[in-house]
Amino acid sequence: MEPIKIGSTVPAEKIHNIIEKFSCKKSLNINYEVYNDRFVYTFTLNKKRSDGDIALYNTLANFAYDIIINFYSEKIIYLRTSRFLNDIEGVDKSKVLEEVNKVLLDRKQLVEEKEKFKNDLLDYLIENNTLIIDGYLTFRSKAFIEIVDKAIEKTMEKIYLLIEYNEYIDTLQFFVDTQYSQVELVNVLITKDSIQLLDSYNNKINNSEISSLLEEIFYEDISESDVILSSLLALAPENIVIHGNEYDDSEIVIVLKEIFRDRIHNCSGCDLCLVNSIGIKNTES
Repeated sequence: MEPIKIGSTVPAEKIHNIIEKFSCKKSLNINYEVYNDRFVYTFTLNKKRSDGDIALYNTLANFAYDIIINFYSEKIIYLRTSRFLNDIEGVDKSKVLEEVNKVLLDRKQLVEEKEKFKNDLLDYLIENNTLIIDGYLTFRSKAFIEIVDKAIEKTMEKIYLLIEYNEYIDTLQFFVDTQYSQVELVNVLITKDSIQLLDSYNNKINNSEISSLLEEIFYEDISESDVILSSLLALAPENIVIHGNEYDDSEIVIVLKEIFRDRIHNCSGCDLCLVNSIGIKNTES
């Protein structure tokens, strides 16, 4: 088969590790030449093997893909992302670029788009036997731009959701800060199967009315977390104690801590935390 050439402006030492990962490296002759600021790599099979040709083309298409993703994407991400960020205040641009790059490098995301791009590279190599990456990206970068734009889109969706979430938390924080406290203390008992609100005497707080009200408003099943949060917002307790530290990273606890801030505390250990071995008085019975 004819030698296959791949050229780029990426210094040879930076892509040496990629070449070292070739599964067919031992069956290849690999050379490179320097043309001003460009390195051109030449690949040929040691023996004439038609059955190995397509495997080599696939390997080199993946090789070109890895070079582009690892060394060319940053500039393109920057250029494509700028148009999305001009109208958004308070967003760290460097963090956005970092998140977009993570999506590109994550093999589990945008699988179809990345496969399409690899196939474009493969077809180009088979047709031309020479791929100069800088020129390719200048004139035939549509498939790669699609990947970058998809990665930006996914990242921006997360950012908009985060902005909405922060606004939601800010609103609830303001509500709590301006609300008159109905009780001094509420215990939040978290177990594997449920979440319960208890008063300072460990009696269960009746929140069935809030549950019914939420169902009437939203016309759908309301989660236990929704009821707990709404109940605490209505009570606006001066202090909230979380019992069950093994669930400290649960979504509801994280949200409660963001909203109630210095009003919320973790129990350092008490009989209530051992709920499975004691009975809880229930004021509803």
